[in-house]
Amino acid sequence: MCAFPRCKKALTAKQTDSEPVASLGEIAHIVGDSANGPRGTSLLTSRERNQYENLILLCNYHHQLIDSHPATWTVSRLEAMKRTHEEWVRSRLGSIDPVTGTADRGAQSGGDFIEWFITEAERWPIVDSPVDRALLGIHAALPLPSGLPESLSAQLPEYVRRDMDAELHEAVGDAARRSGFIVVVGPSASGKTRSVYEAVRAKLSGWRMIIPPTAGDLDELLLSGIPLDRSVIWLDELTRYLDSGALSLRAIRKILAEQSGPLLVIGTMWPADFDRYCVPPVTEHALDLNADAAAILRLAIRFDLASAFTEPEYRRAATVGEQDPRVREAIERSADAAIPSCLACAPELIRRWEQPSDPVGAAVITAAVEARLCGHPAAVPPGLLRSLAAEYLTSAQRATATADWFDSALQWALRPVRGDVAPLIPMARRVGELDGYQASDILTHRAARRYGERRQSPDKLWGVLATHADHEASMAIGMFASACGYPDHAEVAWSRLAEAGDTSAMRALGLARHDDGDDEGAATWYHRAVEAGDNEAMAPLAAALQQLGRTGEANTWIRRGAEAGVPGAMVGLGRMLEDDGDYQMARHWYEAASEAEDDGAGKLFLGCMLRDQGDLDAACECLHEAAEAGRAFAGADLHHMAMPIGATDAAIGRFRVGLTTTYASAALCLGEIYLSQERSDEAKTWLQRAANLGRQDAMLVLGTLVWHEGEHELALTWLRPAAEAGEAEAMLYVGLTLDELEESSEAGTWFKRAASEGHPLAMGRYAIYLHKHGDTAQALEWLTKAREAGDRVADMFFAAVRGTNSQTVVTVSPLNLGDLNDAISWTPMAHTCGCVADWGWEVEHSDPLSFMQWCSGVVTVECPWHAVARFPEDRPPLLVRSSPHGPAFYARAASSADENLGQRIASGIQELLAMAENGDVAGILATISSDYRSWLESQQYDVEEECFRWRLMNLILNRCT
Repeated sequence: MCAFPRCKKALTAKQTDSEPVASLGEIAHIVGDSANGPRGTSLLTSRERNQYENLILLCNYHHQLIDSHPATWTVSRLEAMKRTHEEWVRSRLGSIDPVTGTADRGAQSGGDFIEWFITEAERWPIVDSPVDRALLGIHAALPLPSGLPESLSAQLPEYVRRDMDAELHEAVGDAARRSGFIVVVGPSASGKTRSVYEAVRAKLSGWRMIIPPTAGDLDELLLSGIPLDRSVIWLDELTRYLDSGALSLRAIRKILAEQSGPLLVIGTMWPADFDRYCVPPVTEHALDLNADAAAILRLAIRFDLASAFTEPEYRRAATVGEQDPRVREAIERSADAAIPSCLACAPELIRRWEQPSDPVGAAVITAAVEARLCGHPAAVPPGLLRSLAAEYLTSAQRATATADWFDSALQWALRPVRGDVAPLIPMARRVGELDGYQASDILTHRAARRYGERRQSPDKLWGVLATHADHEASMAIGMFASACGYPDHAEVAWSRLAEAGDTSAMRALGLARHDDGDDEGAATWYHRAVEAGDNEAMAPLAAALQQLGRTGEANTWIRRGAEAGVPGAMVGLGRMLEDDGDYQMARHWYEAASEAEDDGAGKLFLGCMLRDQGDLDAACECLHEAAEAGRAFAGADLHHMAMPIGATDAAIGRFRVGLTTTYASAALCLGEIYLSQERSDEAKTWLQRAANLGRQDAMLVLGTLVWHEGEHELALTWLRPAAEAGEAEAMLYVGLTLDELEESSEAGTWFKRAASEGHPLAMGRYAIYLHKHGDTAQALEWLTKAREAGDRVADMFFAAVRGTNSQTVVTVSPLNLGDLNDAISWTPMAHTCGCVADWGWEVEHSDPLSFMQWCSGVVTVECPWHAVARFPEDRPPLLVRSSPHGPAFYARAASSADENLGQRIASGIQELLAMAENGDVAGILATISSDYRSWLESQQYDVEEECFRWRLMNLILNRCT
C-alpha cells in the first residue's frame, strides 16, 4: 500500500491464471538519489541513499507530489511518514516474535492523528490569526451590546494586563531561542487561558498552534520526529493530558532537549490539580500513579494567577472599561475584585445551578461537576452522565420521570445563562464526534472549594464510575477512590483495567492487597504484571515474596529487575549484596540506580554504606547528592501538597512520607554524621530539615541535642511530637523538661509512659518521681526494675537521699553555743529559703555516708529555722535527728565568710543529683581523671557509682567546689 497518509492505495495487481502478481508501486527516495535531485543535499553516500532506511513505497501520484514540492515534503517529514506507515503495517499484521515467528494479533492500531497531522499541517492556525475562543478553552464572556465599534471583538472582551504579564511574556519570548515548557496555574475563571493567549500572540507571531485531541495523540506527535519548530503546543486544562498517563516524560524531555528548532509547550491548570500530581508512592515499592506527571510538571516554568485583581490590575481594568462595556459591567458587579469571573458570568452560572427552575437539570449539572471531583476527565459521555445523574434524583423524581427525562434535563443544563455561557457544554476532539459534556469550570471549582472546606469528597458516584467509566478514566478514578477512603470502588475500577491487560492497574491492585496485609494477593497481581511485560513490577513482587518468607524467589526477581534497569530493583539488589558483604558490587548497583535517575535512593544507601565503613567524607558527598535528588523528586516545596478533594488523613500521611522519604532520610544521616564530628550547627540544620518533614527519629536526635545545650523549652517543641508518636526516650526528656517547668502531674504521666515502654533510665527516673511524691512502695518497685535493666544511676540517687525519706520523723531541738565542740566538722549549705546553714557532724561518733545522704536531701528544702516555726528569729544552734536512735547532726547560722561557699556547695550537690535524675552518666564522669577511672576499672568497682560518691564526698566532706 502507498505510505502517503490516508492514501493506502493497493500497489499490487492480483495474480490471474495466466499472469503473476504485478507491482504497481514506485520506490521513492527520502534523501534524493543524487545531489542534484529533490532533497539531494546530504552527507549520505551513494550506497546509503539506496538502502532500505532511505526508501519509501508510494503510488505514482504521491511520488510525483513529494518530488515536485521538496520544500514542503522535507526529509524529516518523509521519515516520519515512513515510520508511521510501518507502525500501521505492524499493527495490522501483528508484531512478529523473532524467536517463534508467531504474530501478536492483540497489537493496538494507531497513527490516525499523525497521518492527519502530516496531511493537514499547512492548515493549522497561526497564533496571531483569529482563533475560536472555545477551541482555545477561553471562557465565554458577557455578550457584547449592539451598536458598538467593530474594533470590539464579540468573542473576547478587551484584555486587562495582569501583574505577571511581563515575566510571562519574557518566558514565552525565550521559546523563540530555546524550546520551553510553561504552565500557568490559577483558579477557574481567573483569566489563565486568556493571559497565555495574549502572551503567545505578542511574542510568537507567525508560529503555528497545535491543539492535540488526546494525551496519546500528543505523546505520539512529540515522539514521531516530525519537525515541530516554530510551533506552540496548546494544552489548556493540562490535567486531561496528565490524568490518563498516556503522556510520557520521555516525550517532553525529548522535545525540550532537541535543538533542531524552537518549540513552546504551554498549558493551564488549577492549583489543586498541579499539586496533586506530586503525590508519591505510598510505600517503598509501591506504584506511583503520578510519577510521570509529577516529573513532567517539574520540567515546567510555573506562573501563578489569582482570581481577584490586585489594585494596579483594578485600575487598568477601569481604564479598559471606558472602552468595553463588558469590562465595565464586570467591575460594577464584582464585590471582591474577582472581575474575570464576573466577565465569565460566574454569578449567573452559580444561580442557575443552586436555584434551579429544573431540579432534574440541576442534577445533571451536579453529576458532571462531581464526576470530575472523583477523577473522571472533564468530558462525561452521555450514557455515563445519564447513569450518574440518576443517583441525584429523589424518589419522587424517579417515580414521575418520563422516558425523555434525561434529554429534557440536559437541554436545560446546556441552555446559556447569558450570551454563550452555559453550565454544561458539549465537548468533541474531532469534528462530528461527541465525547461528552463538561461542567463549567466555575461550578466545578466552587464545588471543590466547598467539599475541601468540609474535608469531604462526593459520595454518590463512586460505584457507577468504577463500574461504567471508560478505561481511559478508570485508573484516575481508582486512585481518587483509594485516597478518599473507598478502597472497594478503587479495586473495581482497577480490576476492569487489569482484566483488559493494563499492567499499571495490576500494580495498583498489588499495592492495595499489600496495604490490606494480603502479601499473597499482592504477589499474585505483581506477578501478573511481570508476565504481561511490566518490568517495574519486579521490585514490588520481590518485596511481597520476601514478606512471605520466599527469599530465594525474591532474590531472583530483585536481580532480574535490576538487570532490566528498574531503579528500585537496583537499590534492592545493592542492599542484598551489602548484607552479604559484597561491598564492591553493592556500590555498583547503588550507582547504577542513581544513573538511572532514581529519586536519590541509590546515593542514599551508598552514603549509609560508606558511613558504616567509616569513610565519612565520601558518605557526606553521597548523602548530599541523595538529598538534592530527593528534593528534586519531591518538588521545590516539600511541605505544600494537595490531594484529591476529601482525601483521608491516613492517605495524606502516607503520601507525604512517601514523597519525602529519600530527602528526609539523607538529611537525618547527614545530621547524625555532623553531630558525631561535633559540627553542631550543621547537624542542627540537617536534623531540623528531616524533623520538619515528620521524621520522628530526627525530632528525637534534634530535641536531645538542643536539650543538652540547655534550651529545654525549645527542645520540647521537637521532643513532644516524637514522644506522642511513641519514642520512649523522647517521653523521658519531655517528662524531665515538664518537671523542671513545675508541671509535675504531666511530667509524671510521661515518666510512667516511658518506663512502661521499658526505657531503663525512665524506670529509674519514674522511681525518683514517685519517691519525691511520697509513694515509697511504688518507687521501690520501679527502682528494682531499673536496677534489673542496668540503671545504676537511680541507685546512686536513692543512696544519696535515703536518709531523708519523707516518712521519717525528724526532731529538732535548740542548743546552747557551749554544747558545740571542736569534734564537729562543719559544711555550709544554702537552702531553698535563701538562708545558708552550717551543718555539722561528729567525726568520731557519726557515719560520713549518713551525713552525705542527709546533706543531699536538705539542700532541696527550707532551712531548719524556717521549717520549725517556733524559732525563726534568733536562729539558735540546733540538734537534728532523723529518728529517735538515728544519727545526730548540728545546724548553726553560717558566717558571712561561708555564705558564698554554701551557695556553691548546694549548687554542686543539686547539679550532681540532677545528673543522676536525668541519667547523665557522661556528666557524672566528666571531672574524673583517666588514671583514677582506670584504677577503678582494674579493681572491678562500679565506675559510675564510685565516681558519683567521690564527687559527692568532695563537695560535702572536703568542701571542694
